[in-house]
Amino acid sequence: MAALETSYRRISDSYYDEESEIPPDERDVMMHVTDNTKARWNHIENLDEFFTRVYHYHQKHGFACMMFAEIFELIQFIFIVLFSTFLLQCVDYMVLFGDKAVNTTSPTGKITLGDAVVPLDQCASSLDPVIIICLLIAGVFWLLRLVKVAYHFCQFWEIRSFYINALKITAEELVNTTWHEVLTKIQAVQKEQQMCIHKPELTELDIYHRILRFKNYMVAMINKSLIPVNFFLPFHGDIVFLTNGYKYNLEMILFWGPWSPFENKWHLCEDYKKQSKRQELARQLSRRILWIGIANFVLCPFILLWQILYSFFNYADLIKRQPGVLGTRRWSNYGKLYLRHFNELDHEFQARLARGYKPATKYMNIFVSEMLAIFSQNIAFFAASILAVLIVLTVYDEDVLTVEHVLTLITLLGLVVTCCRMFIPDEYLVWCPEKLMQSILAQIHYIPDTWKGTAHVWKTRDEFSRLFQYKAVHYLEELLSPLLTPYMLCFKLRHKALDIVDFYHNFTVDVVGVGDVCSFAQMNIRKHGHPQWMSDGKSEATQYQQAEDGKCELSLMHFTMTNPKWKPPSESNMYISALKNQAQRDVALLGRVEAENTAIATSLYSIQSVETGAFNSLLGSIALQNRLGTPISVPGSGPASFNPFIPSGAPTGSAVAGPSTGPVRGGLSKTEGPFKSSANGLLGSIHSSGLTMSIQGSGPLQSSIQGLGPLQTSMQGSVDPAVNISDFAVADMNFSAVYMHQLHDKKTNLSKELSPWQSQDDEARRLWHSCDQDSPEAKQTMGGLPTLQSPPRGHSYSPRDGDESTEEEVNQADDSDDDKPPTEHMLVDVSHTRPNASA
Repeated sequence: MAALETSYRRISDSYYDEESEIPPDERDVMMHVTDNTKARWNHIENLDEFFTRVYHYHQKHGFACMMFAEIFELIQFIFIVLFSTFLLQCVDYMVLFGDKAVNTTSPTGKITLGDAVVPLDQCASSLDPVIIICLLIAGVFWLLRLVKVAYHFCQFWEIRSFYINALKITAEELVNTTWHEVLTKIQAVQKEQQMCIHKPELTELDIYHRILRFKNYMVAMINKSLIPVNFFLPFHGDIVFLTNGYKYNLEMILFWGPWSPFENKWHLCEDYKKQSKRQELARQLSRRILWIGIANFVLCPFILLWQILYSFFNYADLIKRQPGVLGTRRWSNYGKLYLRHFNELDHEFQARLARGYKPATKYMNIFVSEMLAIFSQNIAFFAASILAVLIVLTVYDEDVLTVEHVLTLITLLGLVVTCCRMFIPDEYLVWCPEKLMQSILAQIHYIPDTWKGTAHVWKTRDEFSRLFQYKAVHYLEELLSPLLTPYMLCFKLRHKALDIVDFYHNFTVDVVGVGDVCSFAQMNIRKHGHPQWMSDGKSEATQYQQAEDGKCELSLMHFTMTNPKWKPPSESNMYISALKNQAQRDVALLGRVEAENTAIATSLYSIQSVETGAFNSLLGSIALQNRLGTPISVPGSGPASFNPFIPSGAPTGSAVAGPSTGPVRGGLSKTEGPFKSSANGLLGSIHSSGLTMSIQGSGPLQSSIQGLGPLQTSMQGSVDPAVNISDFAVADMNFSAVYMHQLHDKKTNLSKELSPWQSQDDEARRLWHSCDQDSPEAKQTMGGLPTLQSPPRGHSYSPRDGDESTEEEVNQADDSDDDKPPTEHMLVDVSHTRPNASA
């Protein structure tokens, strides 16, 4: 048991020397600043908030846009409160509806709005006591918000000065500057002015850690199924519940609240680093969650009232103008955490979800309920018939609109017809669920293994709908959030207190110059890699330590491609090199019979476009959604292939070699990675190896690869700058994700064939906190979420080669007292400094 326990350890940065290793004379020179403007950025105490404000300033288009947005939020709040009070207290609805006689001042004898409005002094003197209490609470909240806006004004004025004086980026240049360029300039300012005094240089990962410290923790907790998001709805079953209100309470409890585990923005409380304090801390955290849940219950009426008012004023006009908006879909809050990479900024993540929106919508639309379609067609027929008659009568004589309720009836009938059309399928709809699922995977990068090969099943569709939900469902969840959030806090999250304490203890590392971060966000394959994702021999992680669904591996690939100058740790670098070598070996086999069994061949076939057959090359299928180019003919490649660097509509043939005007810079704040991206993914490795030019034959695989030949020239820097567009990096990452999933699938299938019992073990390893499951249903698939069955109580794990613990020790640990959680049986060493850490 002692061999399995761990302690919180401080790790040094593996990329740059610590400050103590710098000669004193050099430190003195670096710390001595004579320019007053430069001295303002020396030794910034809270770099987390500073870098976060720098990022938001860039993404929200500067100081003026940010401040006007916050000022209008204050005005909007006042408007909602005062207008709601006016409608409730200052309008005589009996007069307005004509139910009470009144001496009107209108010469026409009609009732005017002034007749229905109660005088202001009379209205103010007869306010209901409940309304007065709500107004007082709203006034206090507004004053606090006003103070916060004033504080933000000072903060972002400072950031504006930082952009102009330190980064040399004016407000006019901001829209034409990518985040990668801002990041590069921040690193240059660090070398010159020492914003962080603990290390001379900051890597891209250091800055991302500062901005995404709490977000990485949340992503890891969702990945390990630590946060309870299931709610049992009577007559329906389990649903996913992660509303904005519940998420706000989670972040307040776990990260930034007054009693959160963090002492400040960058440092975890010392007690959480001590194994002996875990039970005491769990009791304290459980009590805090309970009190916060009770506070939510007490404030529930006021929060619910605000939700109703805000939803009415915010969505009523939108629904009136576009009734079909309720039938559109959005990525759910749970989906946004499940699909997010470690160290992925908001604009990078939103761009990835935006590219996956179309294929996801098409996938959901191919599932049609025939019974619902029949009812919708008939209801739409009856409603449209009546609506048509009313419209014709209105055109013939507009006085028809003056008839009581005619206008209301026309509006309601139009709404019914619009809603019914959403459930009537398109007669030209093509059934291709598997191809659409592969297209979705190429963009969002994460799907559970149980969805692969079962995309045509309704169960898979229902599970995917938890990630991609109707907007109407989202609005309903937000309205019910004040009622359900107290229940989730008091009866779900509170019982996870011990697991949360253990998570902080076991998965927190102290990085020099950064502070305490989630160890998963280090993307270290040795510590958190999964053997089924081609990390065998490179990972020493136990099942408790391994990230699920390839989160560590895919996040590492994404961050490496987004930040090509970043140097990963040696184990992670070995993993990327092994992937590239495997891809090159697969390409070398494309001219042989055994090519059909390689992951790259499967990837090429699986992501062929479902929209048209004209694009028969690899990037043709991927780049179709990114609008990278058009098909052209490559000599010797047989059928038309795809050149991603010829703009749509451009001439082919000899015109290809002509000069290019290059892309026009503009609106680049949302660009992922550098503007001129280097091909450092799997596709780049294939082209740089020169294998694509040596493949012979005219088959579909050969044509697909040979069609990528022009990319090889682009990586040698001998073509126009228009070639190095950032969209190629997107296509490269899409292919890398699909290829990595294909490798994972082949390895998983092989392990199942060799040892069938292993598949059951893998199915049972998803949830690591099985002792806290409250019901038999919770021990199953958690209501259709992309999570697997939790491991059995007495399940034992065999140690890997090189582990210090033996199988007898593990089994002995599993036979310990029942009151000990499974996390205590599998405590791990989170230190980077020990190469042979015990599993």
